[in-house]
Amino acid sequence: MSVPETKELKAEWKTETVLPEYTLKDVAAHNTKGDTWMVIHGQVFDLTEYLQDHPGGADILVDVAGTDATTDYEDVGHSEDAREIMQPFLVGTLKDAQQYVRPKAVRVVSQKSSTEVASSSSSPIKAIACALGGLIPAYYILNRVNLTNRINAVSHLIPHQLKGLKLPHGGFINGFLAASAISTVIGVLVAPKKVIRADPHLTRGFLEPQQYQRLPLVEKTELATNVFKFVFALPTAQAVLGLPIGQHVAIRAEIDGTSVSRSYTPTSNNVDRGRIELVIKCYPDGLLSGKYLANLTIGDEVEFRGPKGSMRYSKGLCRKIGMVAGGTGITPMYQLIRAICENDTDTTEVSLVYANRSEADILLREELERFARLYPQNFKLWYMVDEAEEDWAYGTGYVDQAVLTAHLPGPSLDTKIMLCGPPGMVNATKKNLVAMGFEKPGVVSKMTDQIFCF
Repeated sequence: MSVPETKELKAEWKTETVLPEYTLKDVAAHNTKGDTWMVIHGQVFDLTEYLQDHPGGADILVDVAGTDATTDYEDVGHSEDAREIMQPFLVGTLKDAQQYVRPKAVRVVSQKSSTEVASSSSSPIKAIACALGGLIPAYYILNRVNLTNRINAVSHLIPHQLKGLKLPHGGFINGFLAASAISTVIGVLVAPKKVIRADPHLTRGFLEPQQYQRLPLVEKTELATNVFKFVFALPTAQAVLGLPIGQHVAIRAEIDGTSVSRSYTPTSNNVDRGRIELVIKCYPDGLLSGKYLANLTIGDEVEFRGPKGSMRYSKGLCRKIGMVAGGTGITPMYQLIRAICENDTDTTEVSLVYANRSEADILLREELERFARLYPQNFKLWYMVDEAEEDWAYGTGYVDQAVLTAHLPGPSLDTKIMLCGPPGMVNATKKNLVAMGFEKPGVVSKMTDQIFCF
C-alpha cells in the first residue's frame, strides 16, 4: 500500500473514531527524528513521515518535537493550507489543552518634548512668514519704482495690509530687491507639488488569503534539468498579483486522492501585470512538484492562494542585507533584489552568495548579473559551485566561514542575513554566522531576527 493511500485511510478512520487523548508527558516521549510528535492548538500530530517534506527543513520540526509548538507555529505565520497538510498526521488530542491567545501588539508612542511640539506646530506660521517676507519688499519696491502695472498677473497676491506701505527710494537697491521679490512670487506660483506615490508592491490584487483561485498555465520553459519556469495568466492583462515583497503563494492539487499544497516564491511581482511567474525544481519523487507540476501542459489550471509568509520587505528594513542561497532557494532572494534595485529611492546594500553544483545549474543568471552590472551600489554577486572550468571567475567548494566573511557584511544592528536553500547548507551557514558574531536565530524565523530563514 502506498504512503498516500495509508494517509487517506488514516484520515477516514479519524472521522469515524474518537481520537485518543494524550498528556504533555506522553507527547514528550516522542522527541527524536525517528519519532516526532508535537502539539498544535490542542491537537497531537505524529510528523515523523512529514519531516523530509517540510519546506523549512526537518531540523526545525525536530527542535520542537515532544512539546506544545503552538506559539512557534503561530509566530511563523502559517495559513490554512498548513493545517490541511497536517491533518493526515493527526493522532490524538491534548488532555486539558489551553486555548491559545495571540499576544497583543505593543504600540510605541513617541513622546515629544515641549520644544519639539512648539517647533512642529509653528512650521505653518514660518511658511506664511517666509511668503510674506518675500511679498513685503515686492510691493514696497513695485510701489516706489512704479512697476506694478508690469506684473498685474500676480498683484492679487499682495495682502491688502501691505498696500499702504511707503518706503525710501534707492535705484540699485530697489532694482535688486524687485528682481528678488519677483523671483519669490514666481517661485510660489510655479513650485512643483510633492507627489506621494503608493508602493506598487503593497497593492491588493488577485490573491485571496482564505481561498484558492484557478489560473491557467500559458508558458512552461525548462531552464535546467528538472527546473522549469511556469507562467500563469491573471484574469486580465492589467491585473496585479497582490503579493508583498518577501512573501509567497500556495499551490494546491489533488494527488492520489489526497489534497497536497506547497509554497513557492514567484520571480514576478506587482509591477508585472497580467501574469505570475515561478521557477520551480520538480523533483522526480516530489509529491506536488514531481507528480503534478512537472506534468502540467499549456492551458491546465492551477489553484493559488496567498499571500503567505513572515517576511514582508519594505524600504528601510535595514542598511545592509547579506544573502546565502542554494539552488531554487534563489527565488525569494531574487524577488527582494529586484525590488531594491528597481526602486531608485532604496539605498539598501545587498550582497549575495549563490551556491550550486555546477555553472550550468545557476538559475536566473542573466537577470542577476544584469542587476549587479547596472546597480553596483545596491547589489554585489558571488557564485559558489562544486566544480568549475579553469577560467571560472568565482568560488568553488563549500560556503564556509571564510566565504561568508569575504562576501557578506559583518554583524551590526543595521544588518540582516537571509538564507534559503537545502537544509544542510542552511544549518551549516547558521552555525558559521553565529561564530562570526551574528545573533543566533530562533527555531521559527521572525522579521526581527538578525538571521532570517525563508
